[in-house]
Amino acid sequence: MANENEREAVRNLQRYLRHLSYFNDEINEVPIDGIFGSDTEEALRAFQQLEGLPPTGRADLETWERLFKAYTDSIERHSPPHAIAHFPQIPENYTIEVGEVQFLVSIIQNALQELAAVYDGIGEVPQTGEYDAATADAVRAFQAANGLPATGAVDRATWNAIADAYNRNFNSPYLRH
Repeated sequence: MANENEREAVRNLQRYLRHLSYFNDEINEVPIDGIFGSDTEEALRAFQQLEGLPPTGRADLETWERLFKAYTDSIERHSPPHAIAHFPQIPENYTIEVGEVQFLVSIIQNALQELAAVYDGIGEVPQTGEYDAATADAVRAFQAANGLPATGAVDRATWNAIADAYNRNFNSPYLRH
């Protein structure tokens, strides 16, 4: 019977193989259970073949090193880009309102233009960088559709709702499983 350190090592191996299986049909998805069964052995053998290693189905040092490198390379290659926190943290209770001219307004206008395809009531929002009446009307429509107070100003709650809606509708994950 395997001790807990061995089971954790097998779980790590399975995590790496499972992740790689999302992007390579030749590697079967494996359970992450800490048991080195036939599914894990078969997936490891497929990985070894892809890497030009002898397909033994056993995790020798070279296989471990290549598997870990493939896993970390894949994480880097397939992770979403880093986000930029555009909405200010300070001052507390910050809002963006009619009359403001800044880059953040352009971001809001761009997101609202895209969300107009998903939400009824958001009209055309020209991307001018100026928080005008058309922008405030689109924000009000978005706020009303999302159960927020329809003030027409973008506070933190509205910003988060716009960002969440945009990400949900236009940044879908690309995993096959």
